[in-house]
Amino acid sequence: MTKFFEPLRKLLAAISSLNVDEIALDITKQRSFQQLVIRLNTEGEATSQLYELNEDSKGRKLSDIGGDYSPFTIEAAKEKGQPKKGVSDIDLKDTGAFYLSFRVEPYLGGFVITADPIKDEDNLFDDWGIDIVGLNEQNLQIVIDFYRNAIQQKVNERIKAY
Repeated sequence: MTKFFEPLRKLLAAISSLNVDEIALDITKQRSFQQLVIRLNTEGEATSQLYELNEDSKGRKLSDIGGDYSPFTIEAAKEKGQPKKGVSDIDLKDTGAFYLSFRVEPYLGGFVITADPIKDEDNLFDDWGIDIVGLNEQNLQIVIDFYRNAIQQKVNERIKAY
């Protein structure tokens, strides 16, 4: 009877030898993953916090947190044909430099999103808070689902190998 269960024991040992932290770190290092996280925070996804939802990672409307766009910025946006740029449309994308500064820094056990908040002589963190960088609950769930699917794929690959 022992020989009957030996293949199953080997399979379970192979699966249990997977290191979830290392798999997650490998996933986090992938360019596609990092681009997804940045798009969720800035723009490019339906749930993009800054550009689409105009809110920070805590779900607070940017118009309720900081100031408003200057009349110059509103006029420049109109000249560019940008539909936004009103009191309720704060997206922090005037030149796009802030969005381009976003980075995902992986570490064993997670990642951190960083960005350069300095624009001219202003610090966007001073005006709108540090929570403009980071993911809201809905976007965190998208990231969790991404990890879950990728880890499940690794487990399935291990199973197929036996």
